[in-house]
Amino acid sequence: MTRLRIATAFAFSAVLALSAGAAEFHQGFVYLSDIDQTIHQDMRYAGPDNFTHAPVPGYQAAECVLTEKAARALAAVQADVAPNGYGLVVYDCYRPAKAVNYFVQWASQAGPADPAHNPHVARNRLISDGYIGRKSNHSAGSTVDLTMTYNGVPVDMGTGFDFFDPRAFTNARAVSAGVRANRRRLVAAMKVHGFKNYSREWWHFTYARQPFAGTMFDFDVVPKTP
Repeated sequence: MTRLRIATAFAFSAVLALSAGAAEFHQGFVYLSDIDQTIHQDMRYAGPDNFTHAPVPGYQAAECVLTEKAARALAAVQADVAPNGYGLVVYDCYRPAKAVNYFVQWASQAGPADPAHNPHVARNRLISDGYIGRKSNHSAGSTVDLTMTYNGVPVDMGTGFDFFDPRAFTNARAVSAGVRANRRRLVAAMKVHGFKNYSREWWHFTYARQPFAGTMFDFDVVPKTP
């Protein structure tokens, strides 16, 4: 039996935690792979290939979990772009609140710049400079970080994922015209099915008709049951 507890961690929003077994989520959430198996998943926070260089709390499995509405909208984007040779690759989907708290704790510590993620900003400035937030729309379950491939090859977006620098702003001028065109293509494809881009991160999109806006869930991403 799933047990729901409500914690008072954020003003104007609730943090909902589930003591859940595998494949048990809050009602309205699904595994993306149960909706569309053709969207590639490269779930960065389930392993060390991310800006913290370690697996992140709350990610027990490298699975994209989303609200069903957002997952079906994302599948519709994939269906639109696939006939032209493009495909979606997701980096992060639903993000437990504990993971957000871990990012804040990590970014509160001193550390050097990282060429792969924060080449010009010290680690303990990432919050004050607006690159890491104390809350995240990802925890409401309808936000996704992603990129595209073309005929199986990654599309050049000018920077990597979680690149904390103005070059990662969607409309940055410090990237090539081809990169700007690639970013516009992704934004346009996502917009058709109700996703809005965050202007400081070319990879970040939130489903406009999200069912749990303002809610911060905290159940873990767990492996799918056989």
